[in-house]
Amino acid sequence: MALIMKKWLIALLTLLALSLSVAFAAEANDITEDCKFKVCSSGRKYTLMTDKKYTSYWESNKIKTPWIAITAPEGKPIAGLYVCFGNMPESWEIQTSDDGKDWFTAVPGDTRFLHAYVALPQPAQHVRLAVTSEKKTALRINDLFVLSEGDLPDWVQVWQPTEEKADILFLSTHPDDELIFFGGAIPTYAVEQQRKVVVAYFTRSNTTRSSELLNGLWHMGVRTYPVIGTFKDSYAKNLKAAYKSAGGKGKVNEWIVGLYRQYKPEVVVTQDTNGEYGHKQHMMIADAAQNCIALAANEDEFTASTIAYGTWQVKKLYLHLYPENQITFDWTVPLKSMNGATGIELAEEAYTLHKTQASSGMSVTETGTKYDNRVFGLAFTTVGEDVRKDDFLENIYDAPGSYDAAANNVEATPAPTEVPAYMAHMPALNAKGFLDEGEYLYSSEDEGLWIYVSQTSKVIIQRKYDATQPLTWFEADLYGDLDAGEMLRTVQNDPEKMGKVRVDATETAKKHNVVFAMNTDYYTYRVAVNNNRHTGVVIRDGRILYDDPYTEKQVTNSMFPNLDMLAFMPDGSLKVYHSWEKTAQEFIDEGVQTVYSFGPYLLLDGKVSERAYANNENKNPRCAIGMVEPGHYVAIMCEGRLKRSAGVTISYLAKMMRAKGCQVAFNMDGGQTAVMVFMGKQLNQIGAYDGGKTNSRPTSEVLGFGTSEQVGTYEVQ
Repeated sequence: MALIMKKWLIALLTLLALSLSVAFAAEANDITEDCKFKVCSSGRKYTLMTDKKYTSYWESNKIKTPWIAITAPEGKPIAGLYVCFGNMPESWEIQTSDDGKDWFTAVPGDTRFLHAYVALPQPAQHVRLAVTSEKKTALRINDLFVLSEGDLPDWVQVWQPTEEKADILFLSTHPDDELIFFGGAIPTYAVEQQRKVVVAYFTRSNTTRSSELLNGLWHMGVRTYPVIGTFKDSYAKNLKAAYKSAGGKGKVNEWIVGLYRQYKPEVVVTQDTNGEYGHKQHMMIADAAQNCIALAANEDEFTASTIAYGTWQVKKLYLHLYPENQITFDWTVPLKSMNGATGIELAEEAYTLHKTQASSGMSVTETGTKYDNRVFGLAFTTVGEDVRKDDFLENIYDAPGSYDAAANNVEATPAPTEVPAYMAHMPALNAKGFLDEGEYLYSSEDEGLWIYVSQTSKVIIQRKYDATQPLTWFEADLYGDLDAGEMLRTVQNDPEKMGKVRVDATETAKKHNVVFAMNTDYYTYRVAVNNNRHTGVVIRDGRILYDDPYTEKQVTNSMFPNLDMLAFMPDGSLKVYHSWEKTAQEFIDEGVQTVYSFGPYLLLDGKVSERAYANNENKNPRCAIGMVEPGHYVAIMCEGRLKRSAGVTISYLAKMMRAKGCQVAFNMDGGQTAVMVFMGKQLNQIGAYDGGKTNSRPTSEVLGFGTSEQVGTYEVQ
């Protein structure tokens, strides 16, 4: 009986292990660079679709059934393709082959989405994307990514079909008008309020901008596919000429009436009758949007769509900047669904993905302020005028004149609780989240995961990747038992010669058995190369090394570093200050052992600081340290100046720290100084500098967490 029970228990544990391995699958890797490509006849290099620049594209010659064949490296089979089409072929499919010669259909292509992820039924070494229509076609691909097995990264767009019935139709003339002139409206309604939103574009302008608009919407959290019109983007001298260039008023009206009838929006929001800055196509869309309300309700107009969808009565129409019955929105309200980002921040970030518009002179911040993207007027209503003047859907989902916010009537769909993938590798922990005895280590370069747990500390480091930027970064969650005194600390390579001995960060970590290590504020550079710079307030081990802050008048928004301060408080908390806000002696009187000076500080009370927005918007390698709460710290290291990673701006780094739940966050020295070390091994790559060096800049100290005798002897994978 005991033997039977033992076998039963072993079988149960095996089954549990298998189920956990599935439930906690690692994130899929982008293996595009490791694959070999072969394409049909084309005058363009295939690398134009694998360079992660959707402003470039590969295109075949105009032939029957053009194709792209991909061979995976040994041991890294292809699990799926993420394809960003420039133009959608009439029909296409994904094929697989055992030998790269005989091809068989694996998955029929979906022609609804220009950006599409196709998962293979089984991972394969030989995969081909092929057009299947017999008509001669030029296959155009803006971007193509090959992915291994695992959970899909967030940047892979898996679109849901366009809403069948819309609460709101946002009607935009061009890609980016929905950002510049509608401000934070789309993420507020589509994502935060979970309204049924359809975004429609009269023209995509060109094939590149279709990728831009999809990337922008995806970044704002939109997951239902937009409507992309096929009209040409054209310049016109007046409204009549704008209609003419679009094929005539009848053709424009037919398209918009079709939108109203097919998607049946309660409310339509569109552009300014004066075309914002005078753009005649904007004026045309605003004019047609008004005219089509009556046309869509008349069964005798455009009867083809009447037969297909029936008639429809739009209840409310808002026009941007319309002077009557105005609403002024506040797009600076933090959105819980987007980790506290505001609607206007998301629109600004989405606009940066419209790379072809970088030199247009337009921006969400400036153009959207000049032509106030908060202001809309109610140009048509069947449900009465607005009273609250705070909601496009007022009087739609609440009774006319009611003061019950429509959003309160929305029953949110409970989101499934996500279990981090690393949990599959975690040992059993006690109530405090640590081990009762001993140490636990796990490391995997392939998974991008490194874990250390002891009786008083826990370190979890994850490598992440966003191919659309491209960006590679490392996120470290550091948990310490404050009752046992486990908190962040500065570790000197040579405490007797503080600041004098400079070595690689890995050497300091190994010398002092530091589990997690990263760079600090590199104050020694400001001492050695003064250039009339101040050094800031520098405190180490309770000693004032330098007391040389800036005054408030000396600091400008563009100053970098501005010598903001990060103080390590005795209770394990982190606090941030401007350079002039506190003296070195005041810190000492409070028992502070360590103060860094660099900056700017990124977050205070969970909000992005003004100087984080204003300071240094170039993309570079950067790193930051922050605190969720005392005893839970977060470090992020973003690689830069590399093919696999362009780096980040200061404001983007701040938002990354906010997304991790940090209440306080501080920008540390970046560039070649920025380094993250686990068990004595450097994890991040460093872009070449000073004639080709790729090692981290030698420093005299590290910011450390956790201690283990295995540092330097444990073989980090």
